[in-house]
Amino acid sequence: MNNELKLAVREYLPRLYAFAYQVAGDRESALRFTEALIAEVVEAGPAALEGAPSHEEALVGRMGRLLESHLPRHAEHSFAILESILRSDVTQEIDEDLANRPSDVHALLWELKRSCLTAVLGCLPPSVRLSFVLVDLHGYKIKQAADMLGIKESAFRVRLTRARKRLEDYLAPRCSHLDAMNPCRCGGRLGIALEAEFVRPPPHRLDVPEEPYDAAQACRNTRVLYRSLPVVKATDEALAKLIARL
Repeated sequence: MNNELKLAVREYLPRLYAFAYQVAGDRESALRFTEALIAEVVEAGPAALEGAPSHEEALVGRMGRLLESHLPRHAEHSFAILESILRSDVTQEIDEDLANRPSDVHALLWELKRSCLTAVLGCLPPSVRLSFVLVDLHGYKIKQAADMLGIKESAFRVRLTRARKRLEDYLAPRCSHLDAMNPCRCGGRLGIALEAEFVRPPPHRLDVPEEPYDAAQACRNTRVLYRSLPVVKATDEALAKLIARL
């Protein structure tokens, strides 16, 4: 592998991992897809960076196409399943031992907020999900993102409109991060989420902010809410193992 390609992959590796997490839905899948992307890039050589205006667009676009081609065509789960996991009971107290460890509760509440919103994204078909992640989370222009995925701009716009509407329709009447009067509050759902193993203790605290998960005022905008989530990070050790594959 030439030096230019290796440097490009190293530079964008954290972003590629975070992107894979947002689309695939969990840390293990994000790592697996990042490993698969590196294998593709190593096989393609310098050609992996060709055909795109920038190294970033070449690599993120390649990751997007990899995700779309390998994830199931339909959503992995439905809004109804998400409802049954998180809203089967109004509230459920966390156990006393955990309640006496405020730093662990703090980390778990952030993990629940991110996991829940990522799971809502996972209720969209991958092609629709990708449009929202590329434009509304990563800030690419619509034509730019369509080119990265190799599809027509008109088709991309349909996907993006569908993604925004479905997310808004589901979250607007439920999520307290959008409206403080809404019924679904992370603090009241943590016990349920832990019992259902919907959320687990994060493997590290690198992507757990210092401020409380509910410090920000309700934003009433789905796109702003998603952009406010802390970006998921891989450990330096995991990144080093990925780089060693180059």
